[in-house]
Amino acid sequence: NLYPPKGDSGFHTHYRDLFAVIIQPSQSSGQALGKPLTAAPLYPAGTAVYSPVGAEPRTHRIINGDKSIFQIIVVELHRPKPLGIAASSRDAAPQYVQISDNPRMRAWRLVLEAGQSVPSITQASKGVRIVVRGGLLTTAMPGLQDQHLALRPGEFAVQQAGATRALKNSGTETIELVEIELK
Repeated sequence: NLYPPKGDSGFHTHYRDLFAVIIQPSQSSGQALGKPLTAAPLYPAGTAVYSPVGAEPRTHRIINGDKSIFQIIVVELHRPKPLGIAASSRDAAPQYVQISDNPRMRAWRLVLEAGQSVPSITQASKGVRIVVRGGLLTTAMPGLQDQHLALRPGEFAVQQAGATRALKNSGTETIELVEIELK
């Protein structure tokens, strides 16, 4: 979601659980249907939030009250229940910092300075990678040619189940990623 200065999402309804990552923060407000407009906390870039919707749908709107763009990536979990797959562990790659773990999904933050790399991990279930801070990322997968990606903040990609990959920051800027894996 990309809200320009003074942008208004309009009222909309969420029927499923959500996972969101702030890409570009801004002073915003929210309003639940029939309730007053309320100022939201100013979360820094990279903040990740899991929001269970529950049995009752949630109708609300977001208003960007700032002079800068407000960008947030929202992943809605369309299945009403977990897949029943155990999420992988990233213990062998301690650069991944677990930031969320609940019955629906597990999430990690990965920050790679220029030249840094992270050992291979194997992802058990499918998921999503969200770019908070971009740069030149090299992905190495067994049996495949290395993939070089020029990442920009706000980009995201589906990550396949069973994929084994090692990552390296091949550029000069710090890269920050948030990766979620469905359970």
